Amino acid sequence: MRNNQRRLGAGQTGGAPQAPSPAPAQANLAYVVPTEFVELPSRGLFYPEGHPLHKQETVEVKFMTAKDEDILASETLIKKGLIIDRLLENILVLDIDPVSLLVGDRNAIMIATRISGYGPGYTVNVTCRQCDTRDKYDFDLQKSSLSENCFDQSFLDSNGITFNEQLGIFEVILPATVVKVGLQMLRGEHERLDEDVSRDSIVTSTLSRFIVSVGDDSEDSEFIAQFIDMMPAADSRFLRKLYPQLVPNIGLEQEYRCSSCDHTENMEVPLTAEFFWPR
Repeated sequence: MRNNQRRLGAGQTGGAPQAPSPAPAQANLAYVVPTEFVELPSRGLFYPEGHPLHKQETVEVKFMTAKDEDILASETLIKKGLIIDRLLENILVLDIDPVSLLVGDRNAIMIATRISGYGPGYTVNVTCRQCDTRDKYDFDLQKSSLSENCFDQSFLDSNGITFNEQLGIFEVILPATVVKVGLQMLRGEHERLDEDVSRDSIVTSTLSRFIVSVGDDSEDSEFIAQFIDMMPAADSRFLRKLYPQLVPNIGLEQEYRCSSCDHTENMEVPLTAEFFWPR
């Protein structure tokens, strides 16, 4: 009781009662960064058991802060190619290794983060393919859509694709060689590898990222690499066209209209440096 009396000023003698001193301004500052739930294109179905996103259709992320903008501006992280990974580490509420995220899920999170941080408007320079006029064009990031062909049975059937649940890969018969190949979903770690790909081997390197089995062999990496090198161009083109349609992702294709010639076309929204640094 003595401590309480001293703290409240009880027992003081003489003079008028003194008003309590105001609390420091920072004592009232208890700002909590808001969060949102982002829909995952993969629906969490392609993560192994034990992964935090296994069979999770959404993931909780924090809104971007000024501290996160420091990450985007870090020249050291830019040179090392680690900006996206560091940003994801900061904004993910769950403890998830960013490189373990599927590429489509990473894209969905980054687009949601851009919208919450700077709004859905995204203005970039676009060159008209018809008249070569260079325009500033406004895209709306909220018009993005999920690419979910991997869940569309009619799409899978029409392309002869089956899902191997035991291995967690898609399998398809190639048209020229009539060989069955297994295709995996790419993750953040594969994006890091893509940065080191030489233009001299871009086709074979791209194929080797997602082809993980040939026939029933998924362990002999040397045999798979040799098969990719000797793959007929018809099979190569088939896979390179099919794979982007198959993987779960977020689509940013929108209509563009040229201000000079009125030419219109559906265009993939170009992601430039202004994606995270709008003017």
